[in-house]
Amino acid sequence: MKLVNFFVDGTPHVGLVENDTVADLTAAALACDCPECKCLLKMEDLIAAGEEGKKKAADCAVDAPKIPLADITYAPVVTTPEKILCIGLNYVAHAMEGSGRLPVVPEVFSKFNTALAAHNEDVPLPAAGSRYDYEAEMVIVIGKEAKCVSKEDAMDYVYGYTIGNDVSAREQQGRVSQWLTGKSPDKFGPVGPFIVTKDAIDGGNMPIRLFCNGEKRQESNTNDLIFDIPTLVSYISDYITLKPADIIFTGTCAGVIAGMKVDEKPWLKAGDEVIVEIDGIGQLRNVMR
Repeated sequence: MKLVNFFVDGTPHVGLVENDTVADLTAAALACDCPECKCLLKMEDLIAAGEEGKKKAADCAVDAPKIPLADITYAPVVTTPEKILCIGLNYVAHAMEGSGRLPVVPEVFSKFNTALAAHNEDVPLPAAGSRYDYEAEMVIVIGKEAKCVSKEDAMDYVYGYTIGNDVSAREQQGRVSQWLTGKSPDKFGPVGPFIVTKDAIDGGNMPIRLFCNGEKRQESNTNDLIFDIPTLVSYISDYITLKPADIIFTGTCAGVIAGMKVDEKPWLKAGDEVIVEIDGIGQLRNVMR
């Protein structure tokens, strides 16, 4: 199942993507008196409804209003997650091009909800910072509350996957031991364009690429993660209770600007187009401003 969040008169609607059209599930729920349809009003509620929510979405999509996919204005795939968690140095080649060391346990940091941005949304580069960089990432969407779950059971708590770009202000990130101000400026966490449920794709084996102004800069596969999806979910849940619609950026592969062995690094600037592509999900496009 492929789901999308999109704006209708400024309000996020949940849609089910079917080929080149979107079934407006929120519009269908608003026109229905059935209490079970309320889970279709918001993406976070649909995720929390689990398998029953997916069944309701499929049933309601039959008679829901249809909109051409090309005509929608995308919203972030989740707009109010309780937590946005990120993993640093989770591909060997990226760790080597950066710190030169491999982590012993997952290195977890966070972004605020104000960092969320949608597919095709512009990302403003703060005047206070510099050395802006991209990071192509596969993003886990949590499906139900997880606390101290085992690695063997961790996939039961995953709802699906989306694409993320962990935009980073490298100068600020390098000034301090805590990365928050370098990682969480406004719109520095684009996610989208879709959530694909875990039954439809194998999150542990997904080719991932990044293009900057049409030039391929990053290419890898999620099977190269140092800490795989079950390990990440289990590890984080030992310390932090994960909730439905929480998202986890799983780390980036080699090819970031900071790792380039050149005298003049091509840091992101206004007008640069960045596209992150993951087979089975789609393309996440953003332009720097």
